[in-house]
Order: sequence, then C-alpha cells, then structure tokens
Amino acid sequence: MAKSENQKLKTLYVAKYFLENSDENHPTTAGDIVDYLRNECGVEAERRAIYRDIAILRDEFGMDIDGGQGGKYRLLSRQFEFDDLRLLAECVHAAKFISANQAKTLVDTIGEFCSVYQAEQLQQEVFLCDRVKTTQRGTMTIISKINAAMSHKLDGKPHTPQKISFKYLKYTLQDRNAQVERRKGAIYKVSPYKLLINEGNYYLLAFDDKAQDMRTYRIDRMKEVKLLDEPREGTEAFEAVDIENYTRRVFSMFGGDQKRVSIRFINPLLDTAIERFGTSPDVFYRPDDERHFVVTADVEISNQFFAWVCGFGKRAKIINPPDVVEDMRKFLSGISEMYQSK
Repeated sequence: MAKSENQKLKTLYVAKYFLENSDENHPTTAGDIVDYLRNECGVEAERRAIYRDIAILRDEFGMDIDGGQGGKYRLLSRQFEFDDLRLLAECVHAAKFISANQAKTLVDTIGEFCSVYQAEQLQQEVFLCDRVKTTQRGTMTIISKINAAMSHKLDGKPHTPQKISFKYLKYTLQDRNAQVERRKGAIYKVSPYKLLINEGNYYLLAFDDKAQDMRTYRIDRMKEVKLLDEPREGTEAFEAVDIENYTRRVFSMFGGDQKRVSIRFINPLLDTAIERFGTSPDVFYRPDDERHFVVTADVEISNQFFAWVCGFGKRAKIINPPDVVEDMRKFLSGISEMYQSK
C-alpha cells in the first residue's frame, strides 16, 4: 500500500514540531511527537520511526537536537538565538512610529522563529515597554512608498528618484486624541532623500519645493502620501548636508544661528556630553580642573539650547563666547520674571 502524501512528509513534520514546541527549557518525547503526528498531521508512526527521524534531522539537516537519555529531547539552537529575537521585539515596541497593534503583529512574526513558549514570553516582556506610540495607521506603507520614490532601481529596472506629495498633521488642544491637517489641508510637495530615526520616531529628510531647502518631516504625521511623476530636485542641497551634524543640530538643539560655544561640565557628565556633541575632529574636549571639563563645539543658538543647558542646573555652564553667555542671562532673566510675585 502506497504511503499517503502526509506520510512522506513525516520527517518534515517532526522538524516543524521541534521548531514550534521545543527549546532549551522545554523538552519533548517521542510519544509527544507520535501524538502530534496522529492528531495534527494525520500520520501514524511508531516511536522507533521517530528516533530515525531525529537522527536524520541531526545528521543530514544539522538540527541541534539534544537528548535521548530518559526519552527526552530538546532543540538547543535555531536560526536566531532567543536573545537576538528578544532584542528585535523590544526595538519594535520601542519605536514610536509603529502603532501598538502593528507592533504586536510584528512581534508575532518574530515569534515564528522561536518556540511557542518563547514567542509568548516575547509578547509578555515587550509590553513592559512604556512608550507613547503613534495612533496613525499605515506608517509602514508610507515608508515603503518613500523608499520606492527614492530608489534608483525598481522591480529590477532603472528608476529615476521622484517627488512625493502628502498632507501633514498636527494635534490641537480641542482634540488631543486625533490629529488634524496642517495649513488647512494644503499639499506638501518634496523630494525625498533619506529616512532618519531619532528617539523612536521616523523622519524623512527631503528638499521642500516651497521652502527650496532641506526639511525634516515626521513619518507618522504624514497622510495621503503619493508618488509624483516628477523627477527629484535638490541634489546639491542634499550633498551639502553633513548628516551627522545635521541630525545632531535638528534633533538635539533645534534651529538657530550657529556659533562656536564652550560649556563647562562636571566630570560625571562626560558621557552625556559625548552623546550630545559626538567625537568628531571639530568637537574639542579638555579638562578644566579636577572636577570639571570643557567641551567646545558648533551649536545652533536657540531657547531650546539654553533650556537644555538649564536642565543640568549648576552642573553645567556656558563660558564662551561672551555674547552667548549674555543671551543665556537674558533667557534666565525672562524665565525668572514670569515667576515673580505681583
């Protein structure tokens, strides 16, 4: 009597069972596999046949199946280590531009690379991440469209990068749970050049048609993104951008006139200063005394920059140039006046 089609796939079913139901902490037995084959796959098998299948999976397919003594087997390794999958899951949930529902779906997909027990653990652990996530749907579709617009090759054929259009959203005090269109629904037209991630948010760096300059836009605030049949502009403006300095300036210090500034910090804040200003040749660090150091870097002067320095209290102080020090005094004086009793 010829074997059924399922019978011919028995060894593959055994491999599938190990991948889904076994890991270093969850052993299984030949009896468990026999029951699985009968109940889930419609395959009748004896334990001796399972032992042969396990040997084949070990010797010919390289599956790291441990055990045999005591009748218990464990799958010890697979394509991805569980710690790697855990890191991927945490990154998905930490990304603000991915909605909570979409993050759960993506983590479910990641869980397909580990056992069902580990997949359940992934969902339980990552939901401990407390991040304010976007409520905007379709973010990944928007990213896909932008990548297509920027591509030099599409569907295996040469492609000229093109412009995109979209509407841009914002929150209002009247309804903080929903975003409304900026500029009364005006259409933004830009030439996309690069996608950036900062503090869990996705941004597009693009050449803006109206401003005729490079601008950044939050991906999760974009709506009705369309690819336009117009070639991308602004190549010279993009090539003039130093991405590292640009992102540090835009995301860390906000906009303003750029000046060379020296700031005195207490020594324990060295890590914070390096994370903020980097270690490029144009950033200079020097010890000031036993308890302090000074960092000198190009900074775009703005109220946001002054507020950032204020956050350190007496642990940081702008010391040069004199005009920036004076602007800091005025900034502090203006804040102080707001809190003076009348």
